[in-house]
Amino acid sequence: MSTNNPIRVVSPSEVVINNKVYIRVTSHLVLSAHLNAANNLFGGLLVQWADECAGIYVMEILKTHHVVTKKISEVLFNEPAKLGDVLEFLCCVKSVGKTSITVECVTRAKQIDTEDRLRTILNCDLVFVKIDKFGRSTHHNFVLEES
Repeated sequence: MSTNNPIRVVSPSEVVINNKVYIRVTSHLVLSAHLNAANNLFGGLLVQWADECAGIYVMEILKTHHVVTKKISEVLFNEPAKLGDVLEFLCCVKSVGKTSITVECVTRAKQIDTEDRLRTILNCDLVFVKIDKFGRSTHHNFVLEES
């Protein structure tokens, strides 16, 4: 493990990377149907999974399904994912507005049968907005606790 990128597992669902606590929300197995012509995971599918994961994370925080993705930004594809990789999607709240929550999503890949190294393959920020029954943005009343 590198000293300039310390990673510590706090519990099965919490991972600390560079002194930030992330929650492990979901995992995916990369199958042949997920690959492009270069035998790498389709980037668009990876972003779709990150959006779904971050959406679940925000729904659990706000205790509602009434959230929509407003923006996906700072998408960085660091390494390709390959057939058989197990992907883990980690999220943490980056900032909070009156109707919005910005989430940082980190996706790591592991080839279970050949190596133990977790490779960070994606970093992105996603903004979600709570909506009312008419689809209009509404206050969520979530407050980010400072650590």
